[in-house]
Amino acid sequence: MCFHYSLKNKKRKRQLKAKDLFAQQETSFESVYHANGFNNPMMPVITNVDSDKLQMFSWGLIPGWTKSMDEAEKIRKMTLNAKSETIYEKPSFRNAIKSKRCLIPATGFFEWQTVNNKKYPYYISLKDEDVFMFAGIWDSWTDKQSGEIINTFSIITTTANLLLQKIHNVKQRMPVILEPEKEYLWLENSLKPDNITSLLLPYNTNEMTAYTIGKQISSTHVNTNNEDILKPFSYPELIDNRLF
Repeated sequence: MCFHYSLKNKKRKRQLKAKDLFAQQETSFESVYHANGFNNPMMPVITNVDSDKLQMFSWGLIPGWTKSMDEAEKIRKMTLNAKSETIYEKPSFRNAIKSKRCLIPATGFFEWQTVNNKKYPYYISLKDEDVFMFAGIWDSWTDKQSGEIINTFSIITTTANLLLQKIHNVKQRMPVILEPEKEYLWLENSLKPDNITSLLLPYNTNEMTAYTIGKQISSTHVNTNNEDILKPFSYPELIDNRLF
């Protein structure tokens, strides 16, 4: 699954449409080196409703039908990810996948490899180190007590490619990374279920890279949202600390 990712504030190398939000030198958010989904951070998204601007949504989808804040807090811990195989079946996701899709920009994400009952964290990105887009869904929920409108999102996951099979070797899942030329297709309101499903595929292994990082990323006692968290760290007991 994908519960941790990063997004550096950087200019995108490729421009995919007339107004590519990441083809600008500066964008409207600060770099996030480690976004921990269980903290429900506010992160930039691009929605199908307004595809020409970045909006800050909270990670952990709260369905519009949620009854109370207590229920919302429970649900959002379980909706950081949405499995592509069951997304049309789950009550939390089945309406959003039809009409509330979004792009979630990232520059990398984190997964843990299990070797001899020990877990080793990896940082995974594209070889060209460019900004890429997770396929996501979003929803808006109104707290009836306060009247506050909370916008939230979930990252869609799929089966692992060859790289993630080696790293995420227990559950063998990975986030859906959209091919660049299909990013804005994902936001098209006219897409049918078959068209949507056809986009929810593992990303090309040959375009990705990964290396081990320090275990401090798992610490709850230090601030892990800093650039040092992305530094390579080698473990002598591992055969290969850098994959692909």
